[in-house]
Amino acid sequence: MKRVWALLMAAGVGLAAEEGIVPGSLEDLARFRKPRGENRMVVEGFLWVEAEDFADYGEWRLDTQFVHKMGSAYLLAGGVGQPIREAATEVRLPRAGVYRVWARTRNWLKDFAPGRFTVAVNGVRAQAVLGRGLPEAWAWESAGEFKLEAGAVRLALVDLSGAFARCDTLLLTSDLGYVPPVELEAVQRERARLTGAPQEVSDAGEFDVVVVGAGSAGCGAAVAAARTGARTALVHDRPVLGGNASIELGVPTCGAARHDNAREGGLNEEANLIRAKYGFPKMSEAYHIQAAGEKNLTVFNNSRVMGVERRGTAITAVQAVSTLTLAPIRVRGKQFIDCTGDGWVGYYAGAAYRFGRESRDEFGESAAPPAADRITMSGCIMGNLSLSYRAENMGRPVAYEPPEWAVKLLPPEEFHRKPKGLGGQWWLEHPGDFDDLEDPERARDELIRISFAYWGWVKNGWEEKEKARNFAMTYVPHMDARRETRRLVGDHILKQQECEAGTLFPDRISYGGWSLDVHNPKGIHSGKEGPYDFDGFVPIYSIPYRSIYSVNVPNLLFAGRCMSVTHIALGTVRVEATLSTVGQAAGTAAALCVRHGVMPRELGERHLQELQQRLLRDDQYIPALKNEDPSDLARRAKVTASSTRAYSEFTKSSYKTDEEHPLNMARAVLFPRGMTERLGKVYLCLVSESKEPVEVTLHARGAQASGDFSAETDLATAKAKVPAGRRSYVPFKLDCPVDAAPYVWLWLPKTAGVSWVLMDGAMAEGCRAYGGGEGRPWTVVKGHQYAFYAEPALRFQTDHRPENVTDGVTRIVGKQSHLWASDPQQPLPQWVELDWDAPVELNEVRLTFDTDFSLKFPERPLPAKLVKAYRVEAFDGKAWKEVASVKENGLRLCVHRFPTVKAAKLRLVVEATHGDPSARVFEIRASREP
Repeated sequence: MKRVWALLMAAGVGLAAEEGIVPGSLEDLARFRKPRGENRMVVEGFLWVEAEDFADYGEWRLDTQFVHKMGSAYLLAGGVGQPIREAATEVRLPRAGVYRVWARTRNWLKDFAPGRFTVAVNGVRAQAVLGRGLPEAWAWESAGEFKLEAGAVRLALVDLSGAFARCDTLLLTSDLGYVPPVELEAVQRERARLTGAPQEVSDAGEFDVVVVGAGSAGCGAAVAAARTGARTALVHDRPVLGGNASIELGVPTCGAARHDNAREGGLNEEANLIRAKYGFPKMSEAYHIQAAGEKNLTVFNNSRVMGVERRGTAITAVQAVSTLTLAPIRVRGKQFIDCTGDGWVGYYAGAAYRFGRESRDEFGESAAPPAADRITMSGCIMGNLSLSYRAENMGRPVAYEPPEWAVKLLPPEEFHRKPKGLGGQWWLEHPGDFDDLEDPERARDELIRISFAYWGWVKNGWEEKEKARNFAMTYVPHMDARRETRRLVGDHILKQQECEAGTLFPDRISYGGWSLDVHNPKGIHSGKEGPYDFDGFVPIYSIPYRSIYSVNVPNLLFAGRCMSVTHIALGTVRVEATLSTVGQAAGTAAALCVRHGVMPRELGERHLQELQQRLLRDDQYIPALKNEDPSDLARRAKVTASSTRAYSEFTKSSYKTDEEHPLNMARAVLFPRGMTERLGKVYLCLVSESKEPVEVTLHARGAQASGDFSAETDLATAKAKVPAGRRSYVPFKLDCPVDAAPYVWLWLPKTAGVSWVLMDGAMAEGCRAYGGGEGRPWTVVKGHQYAFYAEPALRFQTDHRPENVTDGVTRIVGKQSHLWASDPQQPLPQWVELDWDAPVELNEVRLTFDTDFSLKFPERPLPAKLVKAYRVEAFDGKAWKEVASVKENGLRLCVHRFPTVKAAKLRLVVEATHGDPSARVFEIRASREP
């Protein structure tokens, strides 16, 4: 599978068939491009040939990102400074004659014209060099005249520069006095006249809910709406699902997981578990599997929404065109959800919106600028599993000088960037005054220029440039993962201080916990200021329902980065996992609006509790809310279990390692000691770049609270040598009592050439700190820890009581586990049982298992703590009857529906897990559904 995707992206041939399948073999590659159109002479003397209709793309790439701005898909010569293989096709002329060949192209950078190419006709290259015309605008350029015979004619696009030349259309005409129109509407009229393409809008049907945009938010919205009973359409302009998180781009599904046990559940967790189980490289395949499983959901791939139809202020339909054929369609609906990221549906419908940065005084945000402006955060170019570019080891020295058209970076002594490795970085960004909304192609092109310039710095200006000596740039992506454009306005605008305060809104429907991650408006040119404008810590905060529907378009909800937030608050909500949960809330709300015959605002006024309880039922966590569903029969039952876990241990296998932090300053890790009264040996995961072992001294101190690094007296110290040139767990023999305080912290002093490795996630109440010691204060980072473990292992008393499965909360929160776990000393199977005073009738059971939310992402192939095999049995007073069973479970939330049974007891029997010795269950719900 990975090989297929890699070949697909390297070829740049576009990524999905119209029917939205996921490729499973190399034979599927042929489907993932535009179906070749028929090139025929509709008007005497004119032959219009779309570049995307070429039979062989060569190494040119199909780019459909900017159809809404320049009118069509086009072919792009994405090279790395050397000409790439030509694209070619064959057409037929009905009669001989002298034909002029016109090319619709764009000189994408004034003063340089980097993207130069020419046309070859029957193997004869035109003398004209194309791509040098009207600067930074799509226009027609003449390739010259050719005397041609009737019959087959071979056309080729010949790249001359390896610098992102582009071509939309070739137009052959025997009318040598004809000049094609330049203005976009005129071009579209001429395209229709000369190709005979039908312009009638095709009706694609009526739906309860229409979701536009299929990023993490849109996929979450569409699946949620469908599962809540609404006939749903998902309309989006890409060939695969996932938006920024898709295989085309590859932004990871980050969110609140930097906090303790705060990873997002619901549909986001489901998709990530599917991805983990099958080893998918990114999210597209997982989202496809989710969507394909919903009979209520119809997906319209490669469909760019270009307008809406309205009755009064309400939307009645969206109008879209195929990004491959330009065929127009109409999709009618009752409720609409804008998940485009850029807020296009809202814009077309006249919804109130914001663009750029608010002033500090408008909302009292301390991180906002003194005056409002139109600055937005830059995106990054991504693709082919690459960020900004790919560099490969050639096995020999490779020289490189950036092309003259690359941006001019600050001098090395003023650049002030510290890359992680030789690849691209998230901070390879253009300045915020480039307009990703009105001229997205030019903004994308600036990112291409930055990639070429930055690689020049890596090769020639970086203090560690010797590491890049044998490396060459081999690929530069062309897809722009945008971070910010238009933000639609709801009844509430989420603000910086509300996030910083951890506000719990009464109408909360989701939560966030990513930092207020706002990037520097100067982009790559920020110098000493660094890549951040602001990166403030936030606790877990809630997201209000009033921020996901329009203030003035009655049947418009929205999710994704176009939701109702300020520029500063966008810094925390814009990450993929958070947006997925907002999408799930919007989709559920839209379906409930249809069910109750109300608009989104009225739903919040009259049916808010139903919305919140439905989200909890579907495994969406909402802080400080619990299951109060009156239809849940499990809440009335007495709960018992075959055994209960009394304690847990923190060991080397409790976590995975992450990135390395150099000991260029003192660094520390803090943890609760639990039941441990004496520390024996402590092992730290350290890395040394030195050629000889390096001795370091570990200090152990006590603390009265999590985050308290104030102690100045050591409980003990220990010395150890870090092995040369590798990563290893280094043992330190402390052998000291630690029972005088509930927390312990360990710190290492500044040590050249040594790094301490981070854990992926953190234990409950654990944190790290840096920069302290010798009278200097420590900077505390919650939700992160440096990698360590102890022998004997740290031991913690647990509260894994069986009655936790009906306490209404489905994750660890603070010191409360809300979890039943069986005794690991007793072999599986183990069971937990519901017992009612009187028999009840039920036909649905919902089970929520543990997928280890202490990690940022699920383990691969599946979390060890996840229940693998189980059965559900009902007791009618006389005998047990199996109502459900699973042998290879890969999901956290498992829903089982079965014919109605009368039960005095219900038992979940866990037969196996994916590795953990305990059965671990967060919740059991039982109900009789209509």
